[in-house]
Amino acid sequence: MDKSGAFVLKSSVVITMSDVDALTRVHTYIDTVATRYKTHQNALYLEGVCVALEYLLDQEVSTVNDVALLEAIKQAAAAIEAVALDKETVRKAVQLALLHGFKEAQITNAQMTPDTVGIFLSYLIGKLYPKNPPKRVFDPLVGTGNLLATLALHGAPLETIIGVDDDPLMARIARNVLDALDLRNQIYLQDTLTFAGPEVDLMVSDFPPHPRDGSKPYLPYYVILHHLRHLKVGHYAIFIIENDFFDHAKGQTFRAMLAEDAHLFGLIKLDESLFSTMPKSLLIIKKKIDAEEKLDDFLLVDLPAFTDQAAFARSLQTMDRWFKKKEVDIQ
Repeated sequence: MDKSGAFVLKSSVVITMSDVDALTRVHTYIDTVATRYKTHQNALYLEGVCVALEYLLDQEVSTVNDVALLEAIKQAAAAIEAVALDKETVRKAVQLALLHGFKEAQITNAQMTPDTVGIFLSYLIGKLYPKNPPKRVFDPLVGTGNLLATLALHGAPLETIIGVDDDPLMARIARNVLDALDLRNQIYLQDTLTFAGPEVDLMVSDFPPHPRDGSKPYLPYYVILHHLRHLKVGHYAIFIIENDFFDHAKGQTFRAMLAEDAHLFGLIKLDESLFSTMPKSLLIIKKKIDAEEKLDDFLLVDLPAFTDQAAFARSLQTMDRWFKKKEVDIQ
């Protein structure tokens, strides 16, 4: 988004040679440290990414005792001492390293929300909260923390970022990424369905792929219903969902239970070319102010490709008009 809050298409962003050079040098530092750590410690490349970020923050790594390895990390860091480390450059460099690490560890890159989706989400949040931007944001399945980082850097400033993940490595990555970006965060290593946290202004999450063989209950239903209690009344939750979200077993039961405390506020179908497997959409939920509250209109949008600037601009204009009519009902 630009300073006026308008959404800026990815292809219209001007990238200077100095930006590219800084990104390359920061990524080279992270990759060098991650590779050396992996070789020395017989560890995952992703663990090495964490080590690179920890050294960047503290100029030391408590988990590394090997003198030669510490010296190699120090030398790699010296190469970026003169680089202006703006937050978005660091985020992108880390993202590149994580994608490499996912491929090497044979982890699906569905753990990483596409940048264009995260930036569009920032635009959408601005429309939902035109007067009082959310200060405390919660992701119940935080993964690497990249979605929260994107929202924090492209939207209104966030006072506190809260995330939960039951994977020790993902929780460590998320904490290190957000710390490296100097974003105040509380990342918990915990089963999300046992987490009881503070009240939040906004809830977001990019739900991971779910087994399609019916062997497990559909986790997103349980996550939404469990954590709705943490959302302030009148506030919003935005989830990136697979397009068959409502087709799973107990889908009707989920909708009935959700309707007791919240409205289905909107559904925005994303361009299918963004995803290698199952296409996704944005589901917007609004927590009711009281049991009698009614919702008169539903936001339904089929977004074209972000790269089709003319068609995308028309979709934005349609959404802007819809939100303009809803101003009295929006936070």
